[in-house]
Amino acid sequence: MEVVEKLKQNHPEAEINFDLADWIEIKEYTDGGRVKTLRIGNVNLSGVEARTTFGLKSANFTAKLDGDNVKFSVIGYGHGVGMSQTGADALAKQGKTAEEIIHHFYIGVKIENY
Repeated sequence: MEVVEKLKQNHPEAEINFDLADWIEIKEYTDGGRVKTLRIGNVNLSGVEARTTFGLKSANFTAKLDGDNVKFSVIGYGHGVGMSQTGADALAKQGKTAEEIIHHFYIGVKIENY
């Protein structure tokens, strides 16, 4: 199983009992709704580590068993803490101003000169 292979690359001590229904489980979420802790067998991963290990675009995901496979459903991109550099660059290339780009990513902000 690909999930197990990827997990064992960084956690060779991983032991998984596939007979248990909850061998993979999201244990905890952040205040922003992203995965804080994912348990696979005897290994706990942070959401960020799971994102990196399994090549997910975000730590905002669900994980469920689908037969002999694990299905990750991911929402969004990045860390969820602010402006996407790629997105900002794309908006700039479309001719958006710096202020328009900031308002795209940060709703309700006010830009002032001092």
